[in-house]
Amino acid sequence: MPVVAFYSNHSNAKLQSEWENKIQVHYPLVNLVPLLSDQAENAIIALLWKAPLERVKNLNNLKGLISLGQGVDHILKDNIINNKMPVVRIVDPFMAKSMSHWVVMCVLNFTRDTFGYYDQQKNKIYKPRKEKNFTNLKIAIYGIGAIGSVVAKDLKKLGFKVYGWSRTQKKIPGIICLIGKDKFKNLLKSCDIHICLLPLTKETYNIFDNSSFKIMKHGSCFINAGRGEQVVEEHLIKNCKSGHISSAILDVYRKEPLPKKSKLWEQENISIWPHVAAETNPETAAKQIANAIRCIENGQIPPNTIERKLGY
Repeated sequence: MPVVAFYSNHSNAKLQSEWENKIQVHYPLVNLVPLLSDQAENAIIALLWKAPLERVKNLNNLKGLISLGQGVDHILKDNIINNKMPVVRIVDPFMAKSMSHWVVMCVLNFTRDTFGYYDQQKNKIYKPRKEKNFTNLKIAIYGIGAIGSVVAKDLKKLGFKVYGWSRTQKKIPGIICLIGKDKFKNLLKSCDIHICLLPLTKETYNIFDNSSFKIMKHGSCFINAGRGEQVVEEHLIKNCKSGHISSAILDVYRKEPLPKKSKLWEQENISIWPHVAAETNPETAAKQIANAIRCIENGQIPPNTIERKLGY
């Protein structure tokens, strides 16, 4: 019976039990135990989200780690975990579609001026607002992997001109896929809506800073559901305050939960979401987690094992 140490930053006994029940549908022998308990000393695998890594590091029987989400930066940070330890991420079509729904909602709220109409309703103003011509708008998606590619396709179906940027060349029908620093700058200059879905790596840390925002068109919309560390928040606030960035919608932050003293809360044209754009669903992710546990237990390499040198 494989013992799996479990930890989520939202951890409680109910959540652990839910995950165990879902995983046992596909692998009945799995036994989840709290990472911080004595039982975890016997764990051969850890299933984690934003766990105390020193505790993980000191579990001597571990053969592999599984992220409870698409991202793995919470496991790789500070190089605490041995770089020979296999790390597996979740790649779930449900998560990809959830992210797409959230991004599409953000884009449509921007293009149809949803919040402008909300303000009019408060003041009992009944009149049309200027509508953006969506056929002229260009959307840049930074990060077009398992999730970003789904978002790109869905926006394309809605009639938008969609461009994708990634580390390696991708081929997605109907999407102009680009790579390289020069193309990154070209997208910043030419597009109207900028969507960050990048993994967090050394190359993407602080990638959206004042130099990036200044290159964007006046009145651009910036959407971030990648990682908070990819954005220099003071620079974003500055560009939103000046109106250069007309609207920003954020789901991730440098520090989470977002501190009440953060100035992001105070900026009217910045919308705050609490990291919920694409949450992991035990119902749909349990099967691949069960398979990953079985693979690690048997000394095999599970699907979606990351390349450590790339960070994803």
